Amino acid sequence: MAMRRSALLWTRVLRRRPAPWLLFLLGTALFVESAWQVFLAPTDLLRYQCYALLFWFGSTALHWLPAQQCTFLSLHGVQPPFHILPQEYPPLTIIPFSLPLLVPPPYYTLTFALLMLAISAILLWLLYRFVSREAALGGALLLLLGGGPLLQVRYDLLPSLCVLVCLLAAQRERWTLAYLALASGTLLKLYPLLGLPALFLAEQQHLNAGQQPLKKIASWRWRHLLLFAATVVMVSTFFALLNPEGALLEPLRYFSQRPPQIESLVASLLWLSNLVGVGQPLQLLFSYGSLNVASPLAPAVSLLLTGLLCIGLLLTLWLQYKGAFDLWESMLALLLLLITTGKVFSPQYLLWVIPLVVSSTLSRTTPARARSWQLIWIAICLLTSSIYVLYYPHLADPSSAPQIALTLPGFFAIILLRNAFVLAATLGQFGFGLHRAL
Repeated sequence: MAMRRSALLWTRVLRRRPAPWLLFLLGTALFVESAWQVFLAPTDLLRYQCYALLFWFGSTALHWLPAQQCTFLSLHGVQPPFHILPQEYPPLTIIPFSLPLLVPPPYYTLTFALLMLAISAILLWLLYRFVSREAALGGALLLLLGGGPLLQVRYDLLPSLCVLVCLLAAQRERWTLAYLALASGTLLKLYPLLGLPALFLAEQQHLNAGQQPLKKIASWRWRHLLLFAATVVMVSTFFALLNPEGALLEPLRYFSQRPPQIESLVASLLWLSNLVGVGQPLQLLFSYGSLNVASPLAPAVSLLLTGLLCIGLLLTLWLQYKGAFDLWESMLALLLLLITTGKVFSPQYLLWVIPLVVSSTLSRTTPARARSWQLIWIAICLLTSSIYVLYYPHLADPSSAPQIALTLPGFFAIILLRNAFVLAATLGQFGFGLHRAL
């Protein structure tokens, strides 16, 4: 009841067309909410610093940092500059990781945090200027509730900004900019690649204006798709020349071999099956920089969800082809599908979808559906933040995290509840599209 009142109050605030100062206050709250992590040795930021120094100056530069900061790197011998690339990130991430190196090393984390705060300001300004005031304020609210704890200590806002620029450019028929923005996002985080078929289909639909684009293959425009491919291939090739295995094989091996992460829907299903006596034993292990789940059922469940991802991709494109989804709605459906069926659900993944949620559902739909989505996404954001803030501090030590996680009251139940809301949002998005199509 309290959550519903909060959503209704927020709706009334939005209807009054609030002044930009309210957006400024929410941005200030975002900075205050996440600033505490900057000064508490945030693990990922320290990893970014290690990767950047190692790439530009070689392994000898790691002596400039505290002895324990870069022990996660498995280095063999002295490594020269321009050779070692980020293990779990695409190669282009070395650029945002390197920008804070322009200041003295002790100020790296603060500089990176300020950089991400500037990115969030740009993102909210784009929503305010090109979508609606409601979208900008709704985005600021959801970022505050769900992304605040991690907004300044992860780089996920960068690919999210690229996706938003892509959609805004496509809406204005600036297809070259749209494809280049999507390529930039793909080179930073890989997940925007899933939206490429939807962008290509939207371009063909625009060119054929009301006709059936899939029946006129000869009239399709291919040059922008080739531009996307050429951009991704050229940048990847450049880094592959520096380190072929690190640029191409290592990221693929990293993602394919890692087990289900504790917050994923896969892990929740494995936990539920273990409760009813199926798929035992369930084991927790700390690997690949996160707490993960091992179970005899894990390969089967992961394969099932991968199949659902493929089916969902085809269904999304069909709904877009039939006119039930526009490009914004297709992109949101695809990203929700990826998060729901993926082996990993890190808290910062909310930063991927929040701009699309407020653009395609809170400001481009009926008031009744907007209120329902407000309730669902407020719940998702609050639950995600509570998991990170209340439970993750107890799991900071990799050696003891698996044992401690089993003793934390409500840990798996809250994750399951949050994943149930995300699944409901995903099914709701597709249900809305099917209702339109049929």
